[in-house]
Amino acid sequence: MRWTAFLSIFVEIFLKLIAKPLKKLGSIIENFLNSCTQRDNKDYYSIFGFIDTRFDLDKKIQHGDAKYYPALSMMASKLAYENQAVVQTTISERWKMDFVDFYNFYNEFKQKSTTQAFIFHNENIDEDMIVVAFRGTSLFSAEDWSTDFNYAGVKIEGIPGKTHFGYMLALGLNKYSRDNDNDDYLGNISGTWPKQIEQDPKRPLAYYTLREKLKEMMSRYENAKIIVTGHSFGGALAVLFPAVLALHGEVELLDKLEGIYTYGQPRVGDGHFGHFMKNNVIREHNIKYYRIVYGYDIVPQLPPRDDAAKSFKHFGTALRFNSFYHGKIIEEESNDIPRIVVRLLYTLILAIVARIVAVWQFIRGLFIGYIAGPEFKESWLLLGLRFIIGILFFPRAIDHLFQDYVNSTRIASDDLLENYPANLAKEDSAQGP
Repeated sequence: MRWTAFLSIFVEIFLKLIAKPLKKLGSIIENFLNSCTQRDNKDYYSIFGFIDTRFDLDKKIQHGDAKYYPALSMMASKLAYENQAVVQTTISERWKMDFVDFYNFYNEFKQKSTTQAFIFHNENIDEDMIVVAFRGTSLFSAEDWSTDFNYAGVKIEGIPGKTHFGYMLALGLNKYSRDNDNDDYLGNISGTWPKQIEQDPKRPLAYYTLREKLKEMMSRYENAKIIVTGHSFGGALAVLFPAVLALHGEVELLDKLEGIYTYGQPRVGDGHFGHFMKNNVIREHNIKYYRIVYGYDIVPQLPPRDDAAKSFKHFGTALRFNSFYHGKIIEEESNDIPRIVVRLLYTLILAIVARIVAVWQFIRGLFIGYIAGPEFKESWLLLGLRFIIGILFFPRAIDHLFQDYVNSTRIASDDLLENYPANLAKEDSAQGP
């Protein structure tokens, strides 16, 4: 059994123990921040809404700009953490777009609703776009954290390689079995994903519900294109959703899929799955895949890699922004994994560098509102987290928050985004996993 298996099991047990107190703590903190406003009210924000208080789109970024959809998708991914009333009000009143629906999806494995997403429609003279945004990990939800740390790989019949079991369950996988003769906790789980099922209307599954809604919308808006997006766990679902569409031969929807935009996305599958995504999904249907990473964000490095043959890995290049919001295209993750001594040394050096950068980011946060403009001013809550978490404890965690991702998409140069992700389409399609 690999060390990642021990980590996954330990975290699962720990999360079960703290689930209720964590949820209670979240309620106390968010009720305090909201002055006890009703939780389903349009003025009740999650803790993330207080960390980054921006809900308006950047008026300087116009439709047709290269960073319009990256910036819009990031704001939609951020908005996905809020309740339905906040989502609907923001889209309709602030963004002046058409709110379509908000969903709470059922997870058969957990026997409760754990996956959230919403759809909105952006129709204008030049282009007609439907956006699906998945919510990421709720800070005070042990269920979400449990999904993230369910590192088991599942082999779906018809999809090459293995994918993240927890994320597939969140998307709607409900037919699977484990090989009890295998002593590897992360080992042989197999699943089938039927094209059609009879859904319980009280327990909707994410994939089937979204697929049918998009089909219904495409019948009304024939010229519309589709974007799927998400931050963190939501970014993982945004990548896996088109993979299941490809499994089921949903060519019309895939041909309408303009782009996949993910922010701080974790690894979702092994090299064979990545090869399938690049060649049978991204290139085959000319889909733009934007995987955006800020600084030393730890989440894109999860699940950790410890075996080149079995580990999950990212496919395609990524667009990484540094603490000055300068972006750079980074190469696809290698199949090779360095020896453990090299990895430990690299981790130590990275921890030191990340802490130094965290100090700089705290100082930058004090002045950025005066330098870049008032919309970039950082909240007192974010500055406090930059100091406590970023400087004192875990600097790589602070890079996962929204503020820097939103800033990156707003400050990024148009030239950089115009040239990315075209390089993925130009890669040698014969290259193996």
